[in-house]
Amino acid sequence: MYKVLIVEDTLAIREEIHDILFMEGYEVFQAENGLIGFEIALIEQPDLIISDILMPGLSGFEMFEKLQANKKTASIPLIFLSAKAEREDIRTGMNLGADDYLTKPLNINDLLNAVENKINKKLIIDQNIIDKTAALSKILQNQKNELDNYSHLISHELKSSLRNISDILTWSQEDRDENGSFQDATINFQMMEDKIEKMDLLLVKLEQYNNITSATFKNNIENLNTITKRVINQINNPHIKIKITNELPTLFVDGDMMEKVFEILISNAIARVDKENGLIEIGCETTQKDYIFSIKDNGVGIHEKYHKKIFKMFQVIESTKSLGIGLSIFNKIISHYKGQVSLKSTPNVETTFYFNLPITEVSPANQIN
Repeated sequence: MYKVLIVEDTLAIREEIHDILFMEGYEVFQAENGLIGFEIALIEQPDLIISDILMPGLSGFEMFEKLQANKKTASIPLIFLSAKAEREDIRTGMNLGADDYLTKPLNINDLLNAVENKINKKLIIDQNIIDKTAALSKILQNQKNELDNYSHLISHELKSSLRNISDILTWSQEDRDENGSFQDATINFQMMEDKIEKMDLLLVKLEQYNNITSATFKNNIENLNTITKRVINQINNPHIKIKITNELPTLFVDGDMMEKVFEILISNAIARVDKENGLIEIGCETTQKDYIFSIKDNGVGIHEKYHKKIFKMFQVIESTKSLGIGLSIFNKIISHYKGQVSLKSTPNVETTFYFNLPITEVSPANQIN
């Protein structure tokens, strides 16, 4: 049952509106002036207020200003009543933010239509606020989970690496004490160097991931065919053939970000190729809604149990020593353009990574100069 507050100093008018709305199923409250109306609004939180303008003590305009200044009542819609359609009253009410006005004597149909429309409008606004709050809450929870993962992984990886380095130094010290020399110094130093390199790479990747924000993207018209060829030339692996199966599109995107995407996907594909004749194929299919990109390799494949979580931060899969940060960076970049990522894989045969970019987000034709 929706609540309506009537603020009117004339008893007969107040009771007439009360009876009409009560018969229509509304819960109705009454106040004889603006001060009482404001106090009732604070307590009852009505869905709508119908208020006279000229009243003793606190006018309708003054009451409305108090309502607007209070967080509990600022969103309550208000319809003003006026003895006659005075332009100045209407203008003042609209400037204050009133939703509508009705003139006395009241027309019943006008009253009921105005009440129904304003309450429906408020319900839509309230639902939008609920939806946005829920969406924001979900985003914040995801960010919290991500931060928890950061702290857990950083703590584990760095402590593990530092512990290993400490052990290696201890072994070296023991060798010196027992033999008077560092017998395995070269091996030990190489092991320490590997651990330090791993820690450094972890911190670099984390910094890259954290630096990808909405403000980071600087979109321009970019030819993805050119970008992908540049990545292939930079990688330059002579044992694996990398080919672009069809012309990749020109899109309105951040060139550096897309270069990072193809660098990550091609590097991951190379790491999985275990065959003498390695092959990586890159292509793009255009539908009515999306550009759908694919990167296929004939490597060891990825087990189905990893297909969903592989794009999350810090997931390690069999057949690779990667911490999974690269694919999470890839996922984050594509998500910025409202795209999605996925993969299909047959163990020991092939793996294909897919990502789509919605035409509405990246087509140069949709951009306004």
